Amino acid sequence: MNDRNYLMIYIIGLALTSIFMIIILFGILKVKFTFLIFFWVVKFLSGFGLILSISNGFLILLDKTKEKIGKKEKIVNNIVIAQVIIPILLIVWAIYQVISSYLDPGLFSRDEFIFWIDLILFVYGIASLLINLYIIPIISEQFEKAVEQGKFQRLKKSVKKAGRGIKKRYFKFRKDYAKVQIQDQMTIKELLNLWQSKLAIYFLLIIATGSLTFSPITFICVMFWLGIFEYLGGEPKNYEKIAIIIAMSFIGIIATLSPIFNLNFYTEISNMFWTINIFYLFGIALASFIFIRKMVNLRGITFQKIKEKRIKSKDEKKEEIEESNQ
Repeated sequence: MNDRNYLMIYIIGLALTSIFMIIILFGILKVKFTFLIFFWVVKFLSGFGLILSISNGFLILLDKTKEKIGKKEKIVNNIVIAQVIIPILLIVWAIYQVISSYLDPGLFSRDEFIFWIDLILFVYGIASLLINLYIIPIISEQFEKAVEQGKFQRLKKSVKKAGRGIKKRYFKFRKDYAKVQIQDQMTIKELLNLWQSKLAIYFLLIIATGSLTFSPITFICVMFWLGIFEYLGGEPKNYEKIAIIIAMSFIGIIATLSPIFNLNFYTEISNMFWTINIFYLFGIALASFIFIRKMVNLRGITFQKIKEKRIKSKDEKKEEIEESNQ
């Protein structure tokens, strides 16, 4: 398909979906419940991003204090333990949020002070998520690059992994425990970033479904998603990138203003807003599982080793009992 024909199809698609949006907004067709899906995706990704932010925070902490605590193995181990405990506490907190929001439906607390804190966090969460996961990556063309995982990317990853392995062994030899942990933190950061980027790409279709009330946005998201996977014969055009940036900005503004001004899009789904905390919990739980599992593996702890250690311990106790009976 040549560019001119594709542009005509794109314009016709926008026109038809605009008519469909008018039908929805005038109440002829009811699909406003789908707007809740948008918040599910945003909450899931923000829960996932929260664990990534914590990991990055500890990486900065280790980098800034590596000269002071470098050879203090106990302090470094305590930092690692804290990184395991914090996600678990966040999972417990997210479970509490699900229960409390179910018992007291609504997005924000009734207490005035907590209301403003909730509001600031809500606005910041949506804005930062759409900007960092969609708008900036699309402008910098990182969004398309995240789709491409060919031989070169795998080779680059293998080389980087080998390089970090050599550095770890060198730092271990020098007993510089902070720098050893920094290598692990960088590996975990890259893993979580990759997961988050992949989720953002595949969840674009779900965001499209959640934006069905504003059907031109749904059309723009679907066409862009098809474009980055080259299902339509080529990469997204510049006007498609501009359109998706405008679409993401618009849906972000609407999602932010809806609960503040009690717009129809919010009031019709407000009683179901407790469900978004379930997806927040899922996001935190998934990221925590990936984070803790990778952290444990990088420190040389596996289920097989734990099993072997337990068997060895049982055998030693058995031998001790047999010796004492002789």
